[in-house]
Amino acid sequence: MIRFNTIAISRSAVSALALGLVASDLVASAQEVEASTDATTDAVQQDEDEARQLGVVYVSARKRDEREIDVPVAISALPAVEIDRRGLNTLTEISTAIPELRISENTVTYGGNLAMRGISSATSTASVDQAVTVNIDGVPVSYAGIIKLGQFDLGQVEVLKGPQALFFGKNATGGIVSLVSAAPTEEFDFRLRTEYEFEAQQIAGEGYVSGPLADGVRGRLAVRYSDSEGWLKNEVPSPSVVPGAVPPKDDKGPATEEFLAKGSLYIEPSSDFLLKIIGGYGRTETDGNYLQSQRIYCPLGQAQGPFGWSGQDCKLDNVTTQADLPPSWATLDGRFPSDGVPYTKTEQQVLVADASYQITDNLQFNSITGLFNLNLDAADHVSNGAIPFVGFAASIETTSYSQEFRLSNDASNRFTWMLGVFMQDNEYTEEQSTIIGVLRPKADFRITGDTLSPFVQLGFDLTDQLSLTGGVRYTDETKQQKIGAGQFEGQYPKEVNFENWSPEVTLSYALSPNANVYVAYKEAYKSGGFQTEHVAIPAALAAGTVIDNSFREEQAEGFEIGAKAYLLDQSLRVSAAAYNFEYTDLQLSSFDSVLVANIISNVGAATTKGAEFDFEYRPASIDGFSLNGAVAYNDATYDEYSPACYNGQTAAMGCDIATDTSDLTGEHLPRAPEWSAALSGIYEGSLSQTLDYRVNAGLQYSGEYEGNSDVIPNSEEDGYVSVDAGFALMDKDRVWELAFIGRNLSDEYWIASSYQVPVTGSDTTLSDIAATVNRGRQLMLRLTYHPQ
Repeated sequence: MIRFNTIAISRSAVSALALGLVASDLVASAQEVEASTDATTDAVQQDEDEARQLGVVYVSARKRDEREIDVPVAISALPAVEIDRRGLNTLTEISTAIPELRISENTVTYGGNLAMRGISSATSTASVDQAVTVNIDGVPVSYAGIIKLGQFDLGQVEVLKGPQALFFGKNATGGIVSLVSAAPTEEFDFRLRTEYEFEAQQIAGEGYVSGPLADGVRGRLAVRYSDSEGWLKNEVPSPSVVPGAVPPKDDKGPATEEFLAKGSLYIEPSSDFLLKIIGGYGRTETDGNYLQSQRIYCPLGQAQGPFGWSGQDCKLDNVTTQADLPPSWATLDGRFPSDGVPYTKTEQQVLVADASYQITDNLQFNSITGLFNLNLDAADHVSNGAIPFVGFAASIETTSYSQEFRLSNDASNRFTWMLGVFMQDNEYTEEQSTIIGVLRPKADFRITGDTLSPFVQLGFDLTDQLSLTGGVRYTDETKQQKIGAGQFEGQYPKEVNFENWSPEVTLSYALSPNANVYVAYKEAYKSGGFQTEHVAIPAALAAGTVIDNSFREEQAEGFEIGAKAYLLDQSLRVSAAAYNFEYTDLQLSSFDSVLVANIISNVGAATTKGAEFDFEYRPASIDGFSLNGAVAYNDATYDEYSPACYNGQTAAMGCDIATDTSDLTGEHLPRAPEWSAALSGIYEGSLSQTLDYRVNAGLQYSGEYEGNSDVIPNSEEDGYVSVDAGFALMDKDRVWELAFIGRNLSDEYWIASSYQVPVTGSDTTLSDIAATVNRGRQLMLRLTYHPQ
């Protein structure tokens, strides 16, 4: 069972309840002031006051549409207007608005990193489920490659923090990022937009058209296209300087071309039935992924190994060294490009059919059918230097079919209930071809899986203010694998099965109609599976080695305490939460520089505990001004973890020479800063009788954090402050808008994930450290035309 820090929990409870009591007093005071107001207040003034109130945000965190402050879950909701004003077009960019959430692309072709409160998954194997699940219009996608699917035309983004098992079909031990597409409009509407980003020379255009198609039928179609030259400088010397070097065709990258399309159809033949059909498509082509990786530390003062060069940049910035591929490799495998330019080509499709039927006034039936498909082809190399080293060509396809049924009574009842079942079938295939000098290891992987997961949730209003809800989800999941074409039979496990019960119970108390406090106990689970590795596994199998490439399921349990309120006549919204969760068998990957492979292992135990606070404020005394912010403290540490010693680690540095392991108990998890914060503000005003303007600014702060799971020296991020700002000019009717959007104006570069550079270091010498980095400064000019 879990071992909780009772002092931390007590302090958290006191803090949350104190906030609730303050909220209650402030609400009561506001009500008294309102009661004493002259009943003959001018109606126009009342309208102006209401216009200055914060709008009520509705979320579906418990599969019902509820006010965000009524939901006993730590949640951040980003409405479409905020996403649009800040020009957030990717999951990576969206995550900058939520301090506890970190999303970034990875070097490998398999997607990237998704971390919430310091909980993330292995960053190497494409087939691993993610601890932070992306939910697209009700359909869960646990595949990290979803990061490569650009996001636009969104109605709202909901970020649910911490374990989320009860209401979501694929249990997420870290959290949920829920993307809700913009709905078709009741009246005809369209918008056109074009953008140009100067630093990456990125040009983009998008538009949508929406409105009624027939009686009871509405539709919406949106498309976006972008083309970018890239934001990194790629410095590779000529072969005359470094023999064997393969200079890139272009000294800038990663060049990226993207096309996105989204369509939706709402069919509502009566007030009792609604069918939503939503489809999304994305195609992205980029010149490689390892281009976004660079050496950030060289212990000898210059790049080590036979693949670096003495003049190589060894610091975190916008300069990388990534050679092209030798054209001769194309004769070994047709997926290697004849022109030598690395590439990653991705196509993704999402299709959702969401049906709601009001059977009676007190009984509702819901059905969500989902399809997610991804096809990826890539060729690149791993060297972080001027000479190509480990080359790989990979073709990946993953397809997921899901079905969820729910039956529930009306939420206005004193006793509420919901029954549901989630079913999913997955198929993942990967064909790998690797080049290591004269070696040519190859392996094909096919992993299939099926999930059956029923759940029940019950709620009871003990009093008019006190509510108790609880439920449990049962999951039965089976995965099978096949490696190669039959030549490796008997050398690896063929099937794994996982069963889990995840209960949840919540007690919430309404201090007033606009203030609530809650305490919740939650458990969650994420299935294990099989790792696929483009070097280690095929080489071991070809050598006749019997291997076990499976890993165990991950589980979480713990408490969360929170408080939420509208204050000051609904001009201020505040929320706070404190939490303590313990994880067992956390799935993380560790880079083995000898095998040149990332190997997944189950961390024995880890704990995340902390507190977070966020607010939104629209002061009545300043018309057109609003401010929002968040701050989070998170202590995410290993309770039990002993990975292999890194290169150059001595006994004095913590290496147990006899076992070649190091004890990381008490060390911080990767991508888990103790302190993080965000603050942004916006002011809208009038320039003349025909022109309005908007000014916005914001900053994001992150404290230092580890860049990988092995706590290797000089691989950590020291912390950063990123500044955004923007200015927009528009006509009074908002038909057109010209906006300048600046993101990361401070031109900060921070680590997404870090690792030891292959074939550098030794038993007595530290390896060079490489890391993937975020995009630097962005300066964008945007023109919008939107007749209303």
